[in-house]
Amino acid sequence: MTQTHGEFWAKTTPDGQPGISVRDHCLNVGCVVEALVALLSPAVQALLTPGAVTLAALHDVGKITIGFQAKCPPWLARPDTPKVSRGEITLTVSDHALVSQVFLQRHLPLVARLWAVAVGAHHGRPKGRNRQTGLEACAEWAETHRRQLAEELAALFGALPVTSPDTRLAPHHSDLWLLAGLITVADWIGSNETWFAPDHGLPLEAARQQARTALAQIGWPGGKLKATDFAAAFATGRSTGFTPNPVQEAVANAAVQTPGIVIVEGPMGCGKTEAALFAAQQLIASGANHGIYFALPTQVTSNRIHQRIGTFLRNTLADEAPLRLAHGNAWLEDDFDLRLRPAFTKVDLGKEDDPRESTREARSWFASAKQALLATYGVGTIDQALQGVVAVKHFFVRRFALAGKVVILDEVHSYDIYTGTLVAALVRELMNLRCSVIILSATLTAERRKELLKEAGITETESPPAYPLVTAGMNGECRHIAPEWKPRPPISLRAAVISEAETLAELIRRAEAGQHVLWIRNTVVEAQPSFREVCNAVREGTVRVGLLHSRFPFHRRAELEDEWLELLGKNRPADGSGTILIATQVVEQSVDIDLDFIVSDLAPTDMLLQRLGRLWRHERPHRAAVEPEFWVRLPELPADADAAALKKSLGRSARVYAPYVLLRTMAVWRQLPVAADVSRLKSSESQSGLTSAATSLENERRSHINLPADIRPLLEATYAEPDENEPAAWRELHEELEKENRKFVLSADSVIRVLGTPSRDDKKEGFLTRREGAPTTPVVLLRSITGGLNGLTVLVALDGSRIEISEHEWRRSHARFLHQWLVRAPRWMIPKNAPRPRWLDLHGTSDAVVAVVRDDGRCLFGDEVSDMQYDPRVGIFAERAPQPTPQTWKDDDDEFDS
Repeated sequence: MTQTHGEFWAKTTPDGQPGISVRDHCLNVGCVVEALVALLSPAVQALLTPGAVTLAALHDVGKITIGFQAKCPPWLARPDTPKVSRGEITLTVSDHALVSQVFLQRHLPLVARLWAVAVGAHHGRPKGRNRQTGLEACAEWAETHRRQLAEELAALFGALPVTSPDTRLAPHHSDLWLLAGLITVADWIGSNETWFAPDHGLPLEAARQQARTALAQIGWPGGKLKATDFAAAFATGRSTGFTPNPVQEAVANAAVQTPGIVIVEGPMGCGKTEAALFAAQQLIASGANHGIYFALPTQVTSNRIHQRIGTFLRNTLADEAPLRLAHGNAWLEDDFDLRLRPAFTKVDLGKEDDPRESTREARSWFASAKQALLATYGVGTIDQALQGVVAVKHFFVRRFALAGKVVILDEVHSYDIYTGTLVAALVRELMNLRCSVIILSATLTAERRKELLKEAGITETESPPAYPLVTAGMNGECRHIAPEWKPRPPISLRAAVISEAETLAELIRRAEAGQHVLWIRNTVVEAQPSFREVCNAVREGTVRVGLLHSRFPFHRRAELEDEWLELLGKNRPADGSGTILIATQVVEQSVDIDLDFIVSDLAPTDMLLQRLGRLWRHERPHRAAVEPEFWVRLPELPADADAAALKKSLGRSARVYAPYVLLRTMAVWRQLPVAADVSRLKSSESQSGLTSAATSLENERRSHINLPADIRPLLEATYAEPDENEPAAWRELHEELEKENRKFVLSADSVIRVLGTPSRDDKKEGFLTRREGAPTTPVVLLRSITGGLNGLTVLVALDGSRIEISEHEWRRSHARFLHQWLVRAPRWMIPKNAPRPRWLDLHGTSDAVVAVVRDDGRCLFGDEVSDMQYDPRVGIFAERAPQPTPQTWKDDDDEFDS
């Protein structure tokens, strides 16, 4: 053998010839790692083992094996290639990442061998803790060349590790997975032909300079923030900013110059977003952290806050930085990637969309959601962060992306027990990764606050009843700040059995008097008929009526939301006709609308409080309403009802929310102890029980709710331990809830165990981070589909816009066109053989189908007319409900709507 370790190929050229060598590619990646490490904060650097650069450089040492090298026939035909039979090649391991891991595990000290797992995982999936391969063809020959390469790279970048990962971070191995993410990102950059040629290497110093150039072009380093006052941070073209309120001042005081956790509990509309951003500015300006990731519950909320944070950054940046939107469809948004500069320079929003843009350009280095997390500043769904703690492909890239940043978790009260368990795990990992974590909520219970602090390594020795409350935890210590808050005018509250007829009459009466009113339904299939009934009942031309929910195509939903946010927002017209909006949970949080009167279906206390937050949200010199008023429509419960009867009486709401929590909410919001209801149930002789209680309460005086004073007592009373005098049916429902919660916690715990659990694909937004609900199918709704010239297909959208789309050439503008007319429909509405043309397969989501909407609204899937219909004012619906079968999801139309 005359070959050296520098003559084994790592990449091939476009014509299939051996390209850059393993040695040169490993050198490039090692130089990228050096440059990346230099950009990390000292606290994050301290998590990396000495020898991390050499480990990363050796990520592809496993390509020096005949099983991998034989994949390039021209290399195999060289005269100096070892002569082996095809059978020997077949028996040789070709998984180069696995070979790299095994090689390092053989050569690292026993105590340090776990670090090799990070190397083996660099294509997205861990190979296991301890892996061994069988003897391979030319094993001694390959091992010699691998060892020679390892010795050369160690001489350039430093010795390999001799110590174990930090045992204080076990069993979660935060430092191990940080290294795995670093290696993977460096490999992506070192393999990018924009910066490193695929056919030849560079001298060491040239490779180092090229690595720094690549990072600069990506946007690293950058993003330093300057210290400003609060007003300057949030100034806009229309205003010079505003002075901080007491909650915002308290948060600023809590965020001292060291990474830690801050939990902000404040009333709806108190400016928690601005408070968190200003605290993040202080932490970053001081050097404690770098970058921000702002995590929200949904894609819609993250889209809306993206521009607000852009304004903040333009006011506070000391140098250029990118702000990227991070969720499954973010790259289709026009402003997905904002290249931001300080406010005194011109803002460049990036390249205009070119319809001839190639796949490689459109799906650029940061085009995927997980890579968008790597931007210095990012806004997106919490799912993208949560996928850093569950067993999905590249989970460790997300951890590396978040390390050392300020991570803001908004609306944490909105998650169920499954996602909530993952949120707690995320908080733990973020603290291990030297992040500062800022948690925002209007309706957090004291028990949940204590749990989150515990995950951050903070013990809360006392639980103050104050509200608002800012809790700061760092270095194991906890302190509370209770800012003063001016109470809002008392809200008139009616919680009673209220018929739909009475509800409609009240909505119309108030709207005709000039009020802006809202009815929040708990399901889409209840909201749609309510909207129709209102439309049929109002006098033509007197009031404006609208409907908001998630079952509109994205384009139409955005139109409706923009329209109603303008009509009901902070700057809504002071005069004019009244409005009636029927909506689902989509208006419940992170939406700045201001109503005069709200009716709500029964929901858990925390959700009702969020809905209350849309009532009299802004101070106005004139309103058509005398006082803020909130109605909660309660179901009529039968006497002596068992658990099944109670569920039935609660209706569809019991399929969206836990029945037991709804019953507790009813008792609390009626301002009657649960035990009093039971006493009445036992003592009444005729028509006793909860029906009697509901009937007598119908005629009681209307109560008032005081915000923020009543928020904490209402929450704690709803979620307190069950009363021993509760009815047997209630206790049964509580046991069901506890059993279900235990199941979800176990399920969440299982997906958190990332080492030893197969990593699943992460292509779907929310995969493994949300509890599985009713199955849906994405449907592209179009007006017509016709054949065009040169093999193109002409698509006409519902608004009349059109494109000519190819089934061979991907274009970003075409993918975005299809996305705009996409809607998620219950799967039972979709025919089994719904068409999926090749152009849709190329440009659409993995499971999307297409339908043509006829003039009468019916949806045509190929030649089949389905039950699904579309109305631009109502969204998609079906006249016929699904037939119950063993394969049909029992709650197909009763999902939480977002």
